[in-house]
Amino acid sequence: MQLGKRALSALDSLRKKTKTLGESTHVPGRSSSSPVTAQHAGPATFRSSLEQALLAAWFPSEAHPSAKRNALVPRGAASAVIGALVWLVTRSWLGLAAAKAVERLASKRRARITIEQDQRPAVVIVGNLVAGGSGKTPLVITLAKALRQQGLRIAILCSGFGGKLEGQLKTDHYASPFEAWRAGWSDEAVLLAIESACPLFVGRDRSAALALCLSQEAQLDLILSDDGLQHQGLKRAYEILLIDTRGLGNRRCLPAGPLREALKDRKPSDYLLLRKPSSRSGPRQDFMPSQIEIHALAKSSQWLPEPGLVVLDRRDWLAGRVDGISLAQFAERVRGANLLGVAGIAQAEALANALSEQGIEAHWQFPGDHRALDLDGVLAKASARGQSIDAIVLTAKDAVKYGDLPLTVYVLFQTLSAPEPLCLALEHIARGQSTS
Repeated sequence: MQLGKRALSALDSLRKKTKTLGESTHVPGRSSSSPVTAQHAGPATFRSSLEQALLAAWFPSEAHPSAKRNALVPRGAASAVIGALVWLVTRSWLGLAAAKAVERLASKRRARITIEQDQRPAVVIVGNLVAGGSGKTPLVITLAKALRQQGLRIAILCSGFGGKLEGQLKTDHYASPFEAWRAGWSDEAVLLAIESACPLFVGRDRSAALALCLSQEAQLDLILSDDGLQHQGLKRAYEILLIDTRGLGNRRCLPAGPLREALKDRKPSDYLLLRKPSSRSGPRQDFMPSQIEIHALAKSSQWLPEPGLVVLDRRDWLAGRVDGISLAQFAERVRGANLLGVAGIAQAEALANALSEQGIEAHWQFPGDHRALDLDGVLAKASARGQSIDAIVLTAKDAVKYGDLPLTVYVLFQTLSAPEPLCLALEHIARGQSTS
């Protein structure tokens, strides 16, 4: 259930006649003839700014300005429109009433979900309770790699939100990840396929994706689902909840808050992973689940450190290397360089702030989740202003959305350690053994 993304799409449609500073009235689609970039149609500038404004309202402690502001952030009338929309959905009686309706609907759907412990192959859902991205995809990739190392046969399901194609994504049918993305597969689907090396099945209807998976892969031990926690039609044997350092926000349901479902009287999941807030992240303590809430949310729980960030030259990353350099080493390498940063992810400003704290400054562009920039145009405008760009920094999710670029390109990706107790439980489930 893509409640958060659907809410953003609905809000985005309210401003069709609003033109923002620097926003073109015509945006080329994926079928661009340029070999360098492709770009999703739609008002990426407005949507990205709306996403960041909603996250700041849902998680107030995160509203910290980045060192170099996003050049695409709208000003003036567009900024006023964003402020009005955020107030409407988070504080007005209409937004609060909508949140109550979502809470009731989600609670009914949750009550109808059943856990089938004898399901074979077992479907394990990796989900979260809040909208706005929590790191599920990197966790799914990490779990898939760890389980494959134990000799288990793993497949992955994902919704493919932001893409046009559904079905089985076979990356060997494309010359590069960019070609797969340009063909219509979502960025998350492409990233999952190339990083996990597992069979990947894409579909907003998770039950249909599961049926296709079972028809194509007859000898699986376990199926991981990237999200789908609130998808009542998806049968499952085990549920993993992930709560990141932002916690649960203001504890209101969408659209007034980030929750996809109510916490009260919620049927517990099987395993809860919580990320320990670092001293620099400093979220409000009441945003994090209490010990009572942790016991109510899942049968087992484990605290995890924040994932590390490492950097690779994009050519090495595409070649499958994983021995990147630390942010401190990267800061030394690019000291004095004029960097262009691109973060088409949910928590884009948080990433920019994390790099800034390591001494890595960049001119950040936030095209919005699942979107890409016209980098040719961005570089041309920079050149026209007499601004020389020395290198480009992309997230791994963004790296699949661009072809050959005329500058050195670096890829940021997370390093995670697979939680040993959880992996052991999943191995037992895959082999039909008890987890008790």
